[in-house]
Amino acid sequence: MAMVDYAYSNTRIRVMKSLFLKNRDLEALSRAKNFEDYLTSLKQTQYSGIFSGMEKATIYEIERVLSIDLKKTIDKVMGISPQSCVPFLDAVSKKYQLEYIKLILNSKVGNLSEEEIMSKFFIPEKSTEEFLSRLINLPIEPIDDIIALLCSRYKGVDEFIPESPQLLDILIALDKYYFSELQRSVKYLKRGDKKIASRLISMEIDISNIMIILRSITRGYEIERFIIPNRSSYLTALDGYTPDNVIEFIENLSKTIYGSVLEDVVPIYKRTDSLLYFELALKRFLIEECKKIMKEHQFQLGFILGFLKLKEMEIGNLKAICVGIGESLPSEEIRDLLVF
Repeated sequence: MAMVDYAYSNTRIRVMKSLFLKNRDLEALSRAKNFEDYLTSLKQTQYSGIFSGMEKATIYEIERVLSIDLKKTIDKVMGISPQSCVPFLDAVSKKYQLEYIKLILNSKVGNLSEEEIMSKFFIPEKSTEEFLSRLINLPIEPIDDIIALLCSRYKGVDEFIPESPQLLDILIALDKYYFSELQRSVKYLKRGDKKIASRLISMEIDISNIMIILRSITRGYEIERFIIPNRSSYLTALDGYTPDNVIEFIENLSKTIYGSVLEDVVPIYKRTDSLLYFELALKRFLIEECKKIMKEHQFQLGFILGFLKLKEMEIGNLKAICVGIGESLPSEEIRDLLVF
């Protein structure tokens, strides 16, 4: 695709990117003593206007408002992007619908009422609202009713659901379906854009699979049951091999692009016995890769995809700070949860 095709969209997105919060902004927000301080600080940033209609400052309400802002940004980017990119960007946006579904299913396990579940989420459009309402009304058992509803909306998701599935199988199937949709929609892109999109998808699948393997090792799950297909050669080299422990698995990744990223976290893991820090390190790695893609492809799809990933991460940071404040965590612990 010619550079001129991206001149308008990427110039607009470059302006939007300039409004991202700086590290010092996130650090200041993490020091907020309560939600009032937090919102006061946010009103000094690009997020100054989005909380004006919020009735009450709670974790759920703040997260809902931030989700609305993310959805509006995605819609805006899709609206200004070249038409050839729209099918792929539409597949990218499915991630947020599927996240709602996973949150609802997990909430149903906790026996929350319909009103309690609905109060947690921002529902982006009418058709999605009707679908999610039907999902919320269904009991968790029999799970076949939930599967039938999901299959009626997402064609092809049944390919990833095993026989006699449990809830965890459904959650993993939604992740597998999302990545299959991304890979399917790549074919609509032009050659250069296709290469960039495939590179980013491959890294995201690898990162998801690394976390799946780590959780499977610590929880005793069968790894191949949950692994996402079409992973890179870094992980297919481990096919048929089940590490005995987390450290052994990290050592086997030492010669891959993820090796040094994960090895740096091993001392923290040994001290805390928490996989969270591996996940945060991989997210930071992905963000750095997105920045490289944006720099290398300033008038291609890579710039748009990198921007969307940076926006998603910023919203994730703001939500993490919100939860930390709500849980009365010390500011140092909140900062440890952020992807700077």
